[in-house]
Amino acid sequence: MQRSRQAINVAVVLMGLQDTTVAAHRPGTEGAAVSVRIGSALLYVADAETASRFTGAWRSVATAAERHLPRQGNPARATPMPGVAEPSVMVDAAGSPPAFARLERPAGQASHARVVLGRIMFDVRDLAAFRTTALAFERVEELSASTFLPRPVQPAAKQRAARTAGRFFVAPATDSRRQRRAATRSGPAAAPAAAQASKAIESGR
Repeated sequence: MQRSRQAINVAVVLMGLQDTTVAAHRPGTEGAAVSVRIGSALLYVADAETASRFTGAWRSVATAAERHLPRQGNPARATPMPGVAEPSVMVDAAGSPPAFARLERPAGQASHARVVLGRIMFDVRDLAAFRTTALAFERVEELSASTFLPRPVQPAAKQRAARTAGRFFVAPATDSRRQRRAATRSGPAAAPAAAQASKAIESGR
């Protein structure tokens, strides 16, 4: 039986000052993570590269956001929906997933920023929302420097090539029995030479 598959993309609309929390978990271990909570959206970042990529997305649109986002968004976009509890979302992120941002300026409407981090999109409707959330991600990158284990240094290309060549061109070990046989064969020939050297020394006295 074929299993059903899903791809869930989440849109989080941000308006006004955001309630954010950033924390490090199990720093200096293989299971280290940095979490960032923006309201009811919670992201766990599992490596420094992902933290830098996510923070970079917010930075890339910061200048445009400061210039064009309204001071206050339309509160109707955040009005609770009757009969449905406010949803929450949790995302684990690792391995530098796609992350980008752009400022939308539709004709006749207020500008807004869209920041996409993997499968979650933050639809930022005013300057206060952008500033508080971007500041939280700056803290994520700051904490990642002391939370994650340093990556092992990769050897340079020449060093890797030398190591590979060394494995292929190792001098073969000489069999000890073969050495003994060679010494035995060279013994009789070496003896007269030694005797001649001895006589030469004695005659020189």
